[in-house]
Amino acid sequence: MLERCLEIAKANLKHNLLFHCVIAVFLCAVTPLLMGVKNLEEPQVAKIIEFYLEFLGVVLLIPLFLPDTNKDIRDLIASKKTPITGVRLIRLLEAVVCLVIILLVYLYALRLGDCSFRYGACFYAAMANCIFMGGLGLLIYSLIDNIALAYMIPFLYFTMSMGGGKKYLRKFWLFSFSAGEDISSKGYLLIAGILMIVAALIIRKWRRE
Repeated sequence: MLERCLEIAKANLKHNLLFHCVIAVFLCAVTPLLMGVKNLEEPQVAKIIEFYLEFLGVVLLIPLFLPDTNKDIRDLIASKKTPITGVRLIRLLEAVVCLVIILLVYLYALRLGDCSFRYGACFYAAMANCIFMGGLGLLIYSLIDNIALAYMIPFLYFTMSMGGGKKYLRKFWLFSFSAGEDISSKGYLLIAGILMIVAALIIRKWRRE
């Protein structure tokens, strides 16, 4: 069982996830070009998290169903003992692990740049936003089978949050941390993101059966 899971994870990393991990790392690498990343205080670090890093969730989570668009891959998965939902859960776990590693390394790099911030709080805020944005796109993808729109909707949500979104989005406003609000408000985004991912998996399984 473990050997089969590792085989699935290895194939996903090689043919799907690795490319998106490279894009995620590239997004992290260009942030110094967009704003300074040395000698920052927590409010400035929070802005980096909420204006840039949350798109890592979009990059890594939305392509979860992308391999299934290839008929040969679908037929191959169908011929194996592991059910399609199990394969997707392995892909999801792998994507989340990559997301965690990238965020931890990025925040550690900020620490090396003499930035002063609460490591745990900033990591929690980053994960909450990433899971929410990725979950939103993944849910759209599961419903309409259009990956372009799946990427577009999180960007539209981001734009809406910037344009007076606090008044309308309330607990689901993306920029609460950089605005100085309590970190606990990120729990709403995290839970909503997890629920959207679960819903996406259920919808996708139901649509294919």
